[in-house]
Amino acid sequence: MQRAAHQIPTKIHILKSQTKNTPRTTIMVMDYHFLVFSSLAAIIYGALRVSYSIWWKPKSLERKLKQQGITGTSYKPLLGDMKDFIKHITESWSKPINLNHQIAGRVDPFTLNIVQKYGNVAMFWFGKTPKVIIKDPELIQEVLSNKLGHFGKPPLNPLILILARGLTVLEGEKWAKHRKIINPAFHLEKLKGMLPAFGLSCSNMIAQWNEMVGPQGTCEVDAWPELQKLTMDAISRAAFGSSYEQGKKIFQLQKELILLVMEAMQTLYIPGFRFLPTKKNLRRKTLDREITSTLRGIIEEKQNAMRAGESRTDDLLGLLLQSNEHNNQSESTSSKKGDHGLTIEEVIEECKVFYVAGQETTSSFANMDDDSSSYAPRLARKSKTGSYASLWEG
Repeated sequence: MQRAAHQIPTKIHILKSQTKNTPRTTIMVMDYHFLVFSSLAAIIYGALRVSYSIWWKPKSLERKLKQQGITGTSYKPLLGDMKDFIKHITESWSKPINLNHQIAGRVDPFTLNIVQKYGNVAMFWFGKTPKVIIKDPELIQEVLSNKLGHFGKPPLNPLILILARGLTVLEGEKWAKHRKIINPAFHLEKLKGMLPAFGLSCSNMIAQWNEMVGPQGTCEVDAWPELQKLTMDAISRAAFGSSYEQGKKIFQLQKELILLVMEAMQTLYIPGFRFLPTKKNLRRKTLDREITSTLRGIIEEKQNAMRAGESRTDDLLGLLLQSNEHNNQSESTSSKKGDHGLTIEEVIEECKVFYVAGQETTSSFANMDDDSSSYAPRLARKSKTGSYASLWEG
């Protein structure tokens, strides 16, 4: 009996211990199974998402484009046609350029090859994204007019938006509103009024070149930087009139900003990296603030002078502010909410667009014109007299 009395508590103790541990063991086993199941589900879901993104979706887009009669290269996972693009560029730049106007093969040999191979409407792949090339003039006009708003603009790298957030990046109602206000400033008759400003800039450049001529009557001029200076001076005069000296300062600041942005875009884009206080990020922000501040000062000064009747409105900024004021007056009785003209911030962004759009295009066109004159001197001489017969010699 004594031995049994000693054994009973021991048994009871063991049973209690087992009773306490059993639910915990069961819960641990259930947690383990749930963790395994969740992990497998997450892996399968991730694999399906990746497969959809890099294969099913691109192939589906390719089929839809081909059903519409748009032919082109076949999709290659992840890279698309990047290897062929780099190959064509490398081959093109390894050879000297011919002295003629057949520059497409030099500037964009890959696109030229696609058009020649697949026609005026063709497609290629930029990574996972199909790109449609349109060479047909009627289709180009339809896309650019975009009257129904069916053609959206591709998403831009956030770094580009620091240059300008004006008409070129807007869509929908905002784009229509800005275009309605800006368009009158670019009517042909109003642009003719800017010709004296362009003529003055050209005269100043020629006078500087004459001063550079030595005793021998000749000198060597690096035309590209000179034409960039000409563009800066002409756009500044045409855009800001009497404030063109401040405009030239903006031009120089924006040129530096463009170089910094282009340098950043040539590297791998990491979301959020532009917010880090690196030396170049801080410089970009400083330049943007300085450009915005200078433009704000010019615009406010112009507005005050126009209200007092002390300023001419034949420069681009004056025409823009005048059109904006007319729009405000014509829609002052409108019942629609928010039916008003541009804010000063929006005017600032449109002024930035003037510079970004005009800087390289104008100087490049002038440089090409000089090159054309050197290719065909007889044509250059005849064009001065107004005779444009077929005298091409290149």
